[in-house]
Amino acid sequence: MKLRDTLPIAFSSLLRTKGRSALTVLGIVIGIASVILMLSVGQAAQTYLLSQVAAFGSDLVIITNGRGDEMRGGPPDVTQKLTLTYDDFKRLKKETWVKNVAASVVSTDIATFGPTSKFVSVGGSTPDEPVMFNAEVDRGRFIQDEDVNAYANVIVLGAGISNDLFGEQNPIGQQVKVSKRNFRVIGVMKSAGGRFFSEPDDEVYIPVTAALRLYNKERLNFIMLKTTTGLDEAKDLVRVTLRETHNLNNPKGILSKDDFRVVTQEDAVRNAGIIGGILQILLASVAAVSLLVGGIGIMNIMYVNVTERTHEIGLRKALGAKRSDLMNQFLAEAVFLTIMGGLLGIASGLALSWAAIHIILQFQEGWSFVLPWNGIALGFGVSFTIGLVFGYFPARKAAHLHPIEALRFE
Repeated sequence: MKLRDTLPIAFSSLLRTKGRSALTVLGIVIGIASVILMLSVGQAAQTYLLSQVAAFGSDLVIITNGRGDEMRGGPPDVTQKLTLTYDDFKRLKKETWVKNVAASVVSTDIATFGPTSKFVSVGGSTPDEPVMFNAEVDRGRFIQDEDVNAYANVIVLGAGISNDLFGEQNPIGQQVKVSKRNFRVIGVMKSAGGRFFSEPDDEVYIPVTAALRLYNKERLNFIMLKTTTGLDEAKDLVRVTLRETHNLNNPKGILSKDDFRVVTQEDAVRNAGIIGGILQILLASVAAVSLLVGGIGIMNIMYVNVTERTHEIGLRKALGAKRSDLMNQFLAEAVFLTIMGGLLGIASGLALSWAAIHIILQFQEGWSFVLPWNGIALGFGVSFTIGLVFGYFPARKAAHLHPIEALRFE
């Protein structure tokens, strides 16, 4: 029997059991749509992560707490044991190869003005911090060296906090209470949107010295600097400097002996890419379970079809149908179901991915829809393969039925 005869017969057989065929296709649709959705969101997350890391510039060196050989990159871990000191910052600030340097202490608190209170992220900062994050002051000014040296109780508000506490009122010169202590507002930052899973508009900035005193801390969370030399050379210079200030006996420069980490944007971008790739693999693996379930569903349905049509199979074999004719027909039915499911699954997956990204955008700016070409190709390939693999065994059973036994089957 030729292919042009096999396909119409297979199609008409499927039409006789519309409900069963639809349920079979639904299993593949869910599986393929899940894979497309997971891959698309995973790629979008990886793209977002890389864009956030790259936004800080290519000449940035980040010094965080922790062992020197733990090159994880990304945002500083505020739960890590703290070893960086304000003296480290002052020493680095004097180095000729350092163009800009910023020290930071991170905490959370309640900011209050009059009857209004707002939960905020408090950043103990130094004058160069806006340079590090490409941030700009909208009104007033940012923290200056004089404020840091004087432990001044001054504060700079993020755009969102300023709006929440003061509305249309000018906040410059007003008193905002943080941890029951009054801080005079000296500036308001321009709206910056989302940044590396944080909201700068909901942050406030006070001098790093005032933050250390306010929260009774002796250590910094991280130090960031921009250098006038190459990044690799800057990393080495930072390590030499901090080993001296930390009194570390490490003449051979063994990173595991350092109690601080030094990473660059290149390190962070590379690590972010690795994390994004692993995330995609994990998400796709979870979604692949749905495909397996869909494939098993097709095999079970095809076995039921063979059982219900045993008499028909016996009659066709008695009239001269070959094993290959029956094999091709049942394989064609299985492949047709899976290809239909694959096409519908791809369309559904793309629609769900587009909707998911727009939902995420309601809570976090900077995400964009990514067309997962690898997921689309995988959807076509897997749907066809599932049809062949899970349709083979029922088709083989049908092809090997003895015609007399099949005709006797009730």
